[in-house]
Amino acid sequence: MSNSKELTITCFCGAATHTFSVPFSSLPLSTHLCNCNISRRISGSLLTSYVNIPNYSPNPDLSALTPYKSSKTLTRHFCSTCGTHMYLEYSEDGHFEAATGTLQMESTDGIVDFQSHMWIEDTRDGGASQFITHINGRKLTRYLQAPEPSVDIPLEWKTASATDTHITGAQTIHAHCHCNGVEFYITPPNSSSRNAESPWPDLLVPYHTSNSDNLHNHPWWLSRHDRFLAGTCACNSCRRASGFDITFWAFIPTMHITQDVSGTLPFSRRPYWGTMKTYQSSEDATRTFCGTCGANVFWDGRESLIDVAVGLLDAESGARAEELLAWWPGRVSFEEFALNRGLVKGLEDGLKGWAERNEGREYIATSAFPVLE
Repeated sequence: MSNSKELTITCFCGAATHTFSVPFSSLPLSTHLCNCNISRRISGSLLTSYVNIPNYSPNPDLSALTPYKSSKTLTRHFCSTCGTHMYLEYSEDGHFEAATGTLQMESTDGIVDFQSHMWIEDTRDGGASQFITHINGRKLTRYLQAPEPSVDIPLEWKTASATDTHITGAQTIHAHCHCNGVEFYITPPNSSSRNAESPWPDLLVPYHTSNSDNLHNHPWWLSRHDRFLAGTCACNSCRRASGFDITFWAFIPTMHITQDVSGTLPFSRRPYWGTMKTYQSSEDATRTFCGTCGANVFWDGRESLIDVAVGLLDAESGARAEELLAWWPGRVSFEEFALNRGLVKGLEDGLKGWAERNEGREYIATSAFPVLE
């Protein structure tokens, strides 16, 4: 009987794949949820995570991947075709780590162990670390920077310079990837925001239980606080396209996205702008990512409404961009497809706890539908 487990990782389109073995005695593989600015800007996600590929394993084939040197320490490798983030490569010793969402198995529970949040300092407002406080009943340690020698910080931590979003109110927000090859601006809701059209998203009406038709075109993308709805997703498609277990989306009418701060260059699909590349992830959905740094940018499957990767937003308040976004705590979209059930259950519970701590300031999920005023 083998004393090791074989693990396979692959990108969404299958152009890049790698198999390596780890001893059963090394399982689960420990990892940290990274909140740093670089991780957010190269992924579009608020959290990234990687597991170590043993140094006795052959190095992965990088021929189908685009390298991006994000710092003196790290080169990141993502698929040139579909954009999936695959690896970290360390300059010091050349070892590789694999993005946890690329693991090909029914479940990574018992395989991947999420131990802590790190680099919370970069978020200013605590970011998504406030959404996941426990996994499988175990409290996640919260580090301002790297796990050692940082000290555990309180849940309510935020920087002294973090803007109070409920004083400043909505404002135009700049969004950009790490290399700045893709940038755009999002303007706050106005009286025309209700004119977009969209069926209900799985975030609010689970596709496997209900009809998503929005017959009266209820503007679910607007909160009762005149902000745009934002939420989390654990679907197979988002995970495989990004390389990470959880994606974070804001639902924005295209009329509120401009390529320049003055608003003279509107949103455009034909063509997209900057260094964006496209990948057709399903018959009716196009995903865009930066061809230089790999940042996930848009999920484009509706004519007048688009999903924007929240990790690209450069909000004064911090990573959650609460002056513009209202986060939905009632459901993780496609939670039933979670690769790591412990992680996503922790996110589900943590979102509800976050809403309660904020005293109902955002949506409070009391039914399958948001309460909109």
